[in-house]
Amino acid sequence: MKLILIRATLAVALSFSPLLAFAQAKYSKSETYKDIIEKAHNLILQRDRQQALNILSGAIQREIRPQAIAELKKTASEVANVFFSDKTQQLFESGVSLRKSDLNQALDKVNEAARIEPDNFSIVNELAHLMIAKGDCKGAQELVQKQLNLVSFDEDLKLSMAQALVCQAKWSEYQKIADAVAIKKSPQQKFWWALETEKYLSLKNFAKAQESLANMKKSDEKYPEFFYWFWRFDQAQKRANPEVAQKYVMTCKNISANQYRQYMIDPMLCRRLAEVEGDLKGMNGTPE
Repeated sequence: MKLILIRATLAVALSFSPLLAFAQAKYSKSETYKDIIEKAHNLILQRDRQQALNILSGAIQREIRPQAIAELKKTASEVANVFFSDKTQQLFESGVSLRKSDLNQALDKVNEAARIEPDNFSIVNELAHLMIAKGDCKGAQELVQKQLNLVSFDEDLKLSMAQALVCQAKWSEYQKIADAVAIKKSPQQKFWWALETEKYLSLKNFAKAQESLANMKKSDEKYPEFFYWFWRFDQAQKRANPEVAQKYVMTCKNISANQYRQYMIDPMLCRRLAEVEGDLKGMNGTPE
């Protein structure tokens, strides 16, 4: 999750540049990609995030040099996630800290942050995750789509969109998103493999589900939801596996705040305890 606060950095870096030198967003053929980046920085100092993202997205579409594209995308990510005020970031952080213990309070805090900065991608992604966790998957999809219309290449948004679509079992729409991502190279691949596993289990393609599980374990064997999907896979195969069920329960019950934050890009992180514990009790097992 990107928690980027670059107000002070930008202000210092641009303190010797005329603030309005690049204020207009009209594209000039004489502009270099570095000019575009500086223009975006100036627009952010004016709190015009949408215009900054528009010119960066246009430059990325025109650019053919890999290094230039990489720098433009990095700038777009900073612009998309920068917090304009301490109050907004504090509300956001408060919501994040509450997500594990109280979804409703977390949603209230992040909604309040969103009212102040509705186009902040960090806020949008967290709000989408909370909505999915609450079961409002269609609402999460609509929310994320508005931002993807601005920055279609942002992988955090793509992942949030994919999670919202999987939540609704919209497999064909999900597949279009997944096909546009190099999952095996993604820094977030464990979350993509969880979605792939859920998809293949839903489609009863157990060979592919097993392959996705193996990839999930390879990417991060400590990811709590790996144990859940391992358990679900065995359930689908009519095999009892109380050991892995207990592993999921204990991992989630003992997860630290830092570990929870590491994996909370998954909106359903450790939210299936009742389901798994119920199955353990049904087998006369114990989640302890």
